[in-house]
Amino acid sequence: MYMALVKNRGKSTYILRESVSSGGKRRHRDLFDLGPFPGAWINYPGGNAWYLDEKLEERVSCACQKFDPDTLEELFWPFVRPDIRQAVEFFRNRPGSFVSPGSPGSPRLTAAEKQEISRLTHAFDKRRTHFLKFGNMDQGPLPNMPAVLFKNLQKKSRDEIEQGFMVQEKTLEPTGLKSYVYTIFDLQSFFQGFLAKQMPHALDQHKVETFFLKEICRINKDLFGLSSLHAYMVRYLIMFFDNDYAHTLLLDEMEGAFRSRHRSFNPPSPKAFSGRRARSIFKITREEFKTLNKRGLRKIYRKLAREHHPDRGGSHNQFVEINDAYQILVEKL
Repeated sequence: MYMALVKNRGKSTYILRESVSSGGKRRHRDLFDLGPFPGAWINYPGGNAWYLDEKLEERVSCACQKFDPDTLEELFWPFVRPDIRQAVEFFRNRPGSFVSPGSPGSPRLTAAEKQEISRLTHAFDKRRTHFLKFGNMDQGPLPNMPAVLFKNLQKKSRDEIEQGFMVQEKTLEPTGLKSYVYTIFDLQSFFQGFLAKQMPHALDQHKVETFFLKEICRINKDLFGLSSLHAYMVRYLIMFFDNDYAHTLLLDEMEGAFRSRHRSFNPPSPKAFSGRRARSIFKITREEFKTLNKRGLRKIYRKLAREHHPDRGGSHNQFVEINDAYQILVEKL
């Protein structure tokens, strides 16, 4: 049993659902429409006590194949009044309290169970789980991740799995959304070298976008059997095209490392730069600069950095000038 957030024509509603076996596959079915405010089904008799509406619990227990009152209460926990959540949090975490599947205290997996979990878990789900837990764009360690990491994905319908990821993705910062999508669709596999794993913003973005569209269509067909994008896939389309990569100082760090290897090199001071000189390095006029925002300036910076980076055959003098000019122009925006 799980709670699904469903959006239709701009309106949101919450529905209690469960995953069931049907025709050899796991599917979902609706149990109860909670409306837009699940908290409306919570009663507060006084003090720090709370309980679910008895009519709700009765109807769900009759409709659900495997009803568990503890699981039902756990689903409503995020909607309990904040002051009560804070007051009773300690008692929820005490020994003997509710233990969710896959959490510490659950039975250990056998070797056969680990193999089965690894075989049944889709690669797309593995990449999402790995990133959401470790925040790492490099997916190299993924094959060696313990099977228990994916235990909570088992015996669930695709709908339940997607709802679970939607909840976890709310913890991502807006600046990390595009990097998240780049990673979970394994776009780095279409490129080679250091930049693919650490600096996707330095790659040819037209190629990145082309591979992304190809992969999202392939995975959509694989997971949902549809030629048109499912709503669960559309959210990744929005994440990718409505956001930019997080600002990174990695280029500066690489320049610093290169400078350390060439100690005789004395870079020009950024303070000696005028705005005119910085615009000249970026090959833009004063009028063009006035129309730029930070995103547009970063786009020009990334292009120049790729062309002139010392580790890619460029001039180290020019690379340092580009970085200094960028810092000056950013401050003037």
